Amino acid sequence: MREVSVEDVRKIMLDILKDVAAFCEANNIVYFLSSGTLIGAIRHKGFIPWDDDIDIEMPRPDYERFIELYSKNGRYKIISPKDKSSFFFYTKVYDNQTVKKENVIKHKDYTPIGIDIDVFPIDGQPDENHFEQFKKDTDYRVRLFSLFLLSINPISKESFKLFILSVLAHVLGPHHFLRKYMRSALKYDYATASTVGFISPYSKYKNRHKKSVFEKSVKVPFEDAEFCAPIGYDEYLTNIYGDYMTPPPVDKRASTHDAEYYWKD
Repeated sequence: MREVSVEDVRKIMLDILKDVAAFCEANNIVYFLSSGTLIGAIRHKGFIPWDDDIDIEMPRPDYERFIELYSKNGRYKIISPKDKSSFFFYTKVYDNQTVKKENVIKHKDYTPIGIDIDVFPIDGQPDENHFEQFKKDTDYRVRLFSLFLLSINPISKESFKLFILSVLAHVLGPHHFLRKYMRSALKYDYATASTVGFISPYSKYKNRHKKSVFEKSVKVPFEDAEFCAPIGYDEYLTNIYGDYMTPPPVDKRASTHDAEYYWKD
């Protein structure tokens, strides 16, 4: 298989995003640029120069409609945690003419998908007066994620405790933890929640926002097009990253994603 250049990887991701955005707008599905992609839009008007992925978010009701309605045919395909073949806690839309080898996933049943963009749900959370409950929910999902990672990699022998946990994780299997994670994510109804966000092991307690942040959208430039950002994008990014307009030190400007990209033969 021929390797895909960095420039082509970005072009393929951008083309997927354009297709998803057009589909969402045609079907009245709400979406927003999120995470580093949103920083890139606001700070660089495109990709962060050292980044190599695209993230978007959707309120849970829109996220579910998107999974149900987005075409399963054609060049771009969708895979969600509801699919038995999925090894992800969130949804991906990928280019079926390419192959993306995720080096972090070493499970015998894993079949690589193509170059993709990530689609995350924005879920309801305990309200502002129940932060301790939010922390408990977050810690629970982080534990599930840790066990999931053990289940998709070779049994760890770093310590006796990790060995036992790793064996248990392999016996239960990755989809056991995916199902538990999804049940936990749906614990609070988005429609009635006043505080919302996507609980991630990476943002821990920071991805927590007033629902008003997502009440409307505003178009922002990203590369050669414009896409939706939440009306409260400054509050959203500040909550998660602090001073997001100041780039990190030069020695921190590197991609955190471990993957290889190829064209299908």
